Amino acid sequence: MIAQERGTTLAPDQEKAASQFKRIVAYACAVVLPVLATLFTVRTPELHGIPFALSFTIICALGALAGFGPALAAILVSSVSLNLPFSAPLHSNFATGQFLRSMVFVAGAFFITLLSWKQRSTERRLRSTLDSLRERTDALTQVQQASELATWVFDARTTETLWDEGSTQVFGRPFAELKGKPLPLDFVFPDDRQILTDAVTASTHTGQPLRVEYRVVWPNGDIHWLESRGTQVPCSPGLWRGATFDITRRKTVEAALVHSEKLAAVGRLASTIAHEVNNPLESVTNLLYLIDKDHTLNPITRSYLTLAEQELSRLSNITRLTLTFARSTSIPIAVDVAETCDSVLTIYRHRCDLLAIRVDRNYTPRVEIDIPPHELRQILINLIANAIDAAQGNAGILRIEISIAGNQAILLVEDNGHGIRPSHQTRIFEAFFTTKADMGTGIGLWVTREIVEKNGGAITVESGDLDHGMRTRFRLSFPLASPKTAEVLAEPAQASASNPASPSPTALN
Repeated sequence: MIAQERGTTLAPDQEKAASQFKRIVAYACAVVLPVLATLFTVRTPELHGIPFALSFTIICALGALAGFGPALAAILVSSVSLNLPFSAPLHSNFATGQFLRSMVFVAGAFFITLLSWKQRSTERRLRSTLDSLRERTDALTQVQQASELATWVFDARTTETLWDEGSTQVFGRPFAELKGKPLPLDFVFPDDRQILTDAVTASTHTGQPLRVEYRVVWPNGDIHWLESRGTQVPCSPGLWRGATFDITRRKTVEAALVHSEKLAAVGRLASTIAHEVNNPLESVTNLLYLIDKDHTLNPITRSYLTLAEQELSRLSNITRLTLTFARSTSIPIAVDVAETCDSVLTIYRHRCDLLAIRVDRNYTPRVEIDIPPHELRQILINLIANAIDAAQGNAGILRIEISIAGNQAILLVEDNGHGIRPSHQTRIFEAFFTTKADMGTGIGLWVTREIVEKNGGAITVESGDLDHGMRTRFRLSFPLASPKTAEVLAEPAQASASNPASPSPTALN
């Protein structure tokens, strides 16, 4: 098809064929129309006084619509047709000076044709320039959208900012909402409004380039980081041109790098501390081994000694993990969740008594999961310690529930403390995020989630008016221990019980 919908582009062959067809039609009109105009003039007595009127009109129209060539051809055909035999009725009216009049007609027609040709050439150049400008504008718009930037012009004399069309909506809203606002302070984060105002004022007074970073609040509540840069227009000191970039991604990457550096620093520090702790830890382990050989110990003291050996063993595992800065390679075994909870609660029994915190336990018996024992203890210590901190006060309650749902073991750690703000619930498992100000490090719950997920579990948090008068609930789910794992590991456990071995010193160098 030669004719296509508007806005589509013809193929080169189709475009060439269409151009040739238009040229043929134009030259055909240049031959036929002047002859028809002469015939019509001959047959219309009213036109005998102005015999060149129709021919002149046709020549001008062809010059304007078809170009210089068809118009010149129409001039020649008109001159010839006026001297043909069928135009004899016209000759009697202007026989005197016929040649001169013909020359005037030809000159006038040629002049009009030349003007039309010039106009068409100018129109083509303007159209080409407009198309090129449109293409560049579209390209600039695409670049602005891809680069997440908006360009603007700021008039310091009228304090008016004009945002270019096609710019990225860096404020999350149409630029029509920014009209009439010297600076978009209404959309800027409250703490950054003064920073933006001071930067613009300083640049306009000193003439120095503008560069300022600030936050804006989008209509959906999201906070984005922007950076504005601008310079004075050389010939107009009151005008400033510049661009505003969305640098939210860069800020996110910077924050991630800072977190990564903090984690690396903590790892190096923890590794150094673990190495230094190792020597006294080895000595305490040996001393406990010697004390355990004393047969004069009463049962109560020996139970405390057993608990101390268990905690020392856990500390040994922690220092080993910290020193190697790697995950535990301990083999998961079937661990009774209730027994581990009770052993951890024993550690905090004295503190709960001092703070008058009641401990409610609701256990389903013999709920076992596959996990290294020291990792489950670490999880429970972090959660129970946080619950005690939150519940301390009048009538504090710490509630622990263990149950089974399908093939999952469910562990709930709840308290009736002050609860957790909704804005904090989404960040509570982030590294270094804490609400305890000077007391917290912000890594306890982060480590807890890492351990839970490493062992195939999941952890969630709820806060508000919960069942049993609770305010905060941490819910942990783990796959139940597989019978095969329990059977394979049962023999070493029984052998260890029949031939108890003393806790060996941990050699860490």
